[in-house]
Amino acid sequence: MEDQGRLSKHFWLTQGMARTIGVNVNEALRAGNLGRGEFAELVATCCHCDRTERCIPWLARQGAGAEGVPDWCPLKARLEALKEPA
Repeated sequence: MEDQGRLSKHFWLTQGMARTIGVNVNEALRAGNLGRGEFAELVATCCHCDRTERCIPWLARQGAGAEGVPDWCPLKARLEALKEPA
């Protein structure tokens, strides 16, 4: 059960990082801009990050209006690439 809670936490952190820069993960999946396997890899990357204690406070300060993902986030490049027009 602990693994499921950990996975859920990182799923929502990944979604939150995307949302705060204006990326709708569900829409990116539907449009084919993000594959399901790739999304799973993003969540797994988040799970293995040793800086996730920074995420919730950062997200709380940003609301839904950050220009970009913080430099310390390993998801930065991919999430910001999804923000770019196709």
